[in-house]
Amino acid sequence: MAPLIFLLLAAAAAADVGCHGGPCPLEKRPRSVALRPGRAYSGVAREPASARSALKLQGGSSGVLAKLKMPLAFTCWYLFSIVYSIVNKQVLSAWNFPCTSAAAQLLIGVLTIFTLWAPVPVPGRASPLQLRAPPVLSLADLKRLSPVALCLASGHLLSTVAPAYGTVAFTNVVKTAEPLFTCAFSALFLGQTFSLPVYLSLIPVILGVCLATASEVSFSMVSLVSGLLSNVAFAMRAITAKQLMQGGEIGSNLTSQNLYGVLTAMALAMCVPVAALVEGPQIVAGTRATLLAVGRTKFLKQMLLLGTSHYFYNECAFLALSSVHPVSHAVANTVKRIAVIIISLLFFRNPLTLPGAAGSAIAIGGVFLYSLAKARS
Repeated sequence: MAPLIFLLLAAAAAADVGCHGGPCPLEKRPRSVALRPGRAYSGVAREPASARSALKLQGGSSGVLAKLKMPLAFTCWYLFSIVYSIVNKQVLSAWNFPCTSAAAQLLIGVLTIFTLWAPVPVPGRASPLQLRAPPVLSLADLKRLSPVALCLASGHLLSTVAPAYGTVAFTNVVKTAEPLFTCAFSALFLGQTFSLPVYLSLIPVILGVCLATASEVSFSMVSLVSGLLSNVAFAMRAITAKQLMQGGEIGSNLTSQNLYGVLTAMALAMCVPVAALVEGPQIVAGTRATLLAVGRTKFLKQMLLLGTSHYFYNECAFLALSSVHPVSHAVANTVKRIAVIIISLLFFRNPLTLPGAAGSAIAIGGVFLYSLAKARS
């Protein structure tokens, strides 16, 4: 089901020639000729009725796919995120090397995107087949992308450390405070402000997080601090990415999906030295012990599922970010985390106190109030 949804998402992205609300600055749009209604263009002969019907049908299909782009992006984002959160905790419970695991996830993501970019020779076809056309970037383009990649690498490392020392539910409750940081950074770096009700509606989200954190049975200071710092990193990633999208074209064929693929490769180069420095001396013996306890085949399958689900849920999230405001993206991320919290509690059977449940409910209510306030502002 998940691969089918993602293929539909890719088709929808290909059918959509730009971002919602205007042209996407990172994608080149072809020029088109607009004709005024009721006036014929005498320089071109009229097509046969069958040709006009075929064009109409083709345009209608593309229009349907374009309309499905955002719903599919959010659906895949939620689905792959839930799978990733569960498998990530399973891997960290048996192989407690979060920095190395974070780098391994990015490596699998890089291999995935390179597979999509790689030309495949097809018999009887003049040119090789590519599932996705790769971007063309210069060193100057990579330099412009480096701040976003640094935020991505930092946020990914910290968000992998957090569940290694706490439960999945606790980590995601902490990370529901991300809209606060995104909202503040939007005003600070983008100069974008909202009405007072919009800001007030974020208060229940924060109060809910505080209540759930205070009553957490499996409280961990390491998990709390790393989760909060990951909020800062991911909020800055959203802001720097939005600034990048508004700053003009970069390279060629740098779609939202290709952009995340490039950033994943850059983040991998940043995470590998950190993993080697922090966990290098223990990684060989620890991995050998894990393989003996879990089994080589099972562990490799878990790592493959972990890396692919991480890449695809982040690519879908990045595609969604290209069409919405960072604050809206952060609030949608909050709702996604609530879903992850509920499913992880059921899957791992972690205890949940009444104040913890109340805190989650208050956070959800805050998201609903935000939606109303944002719609009326």
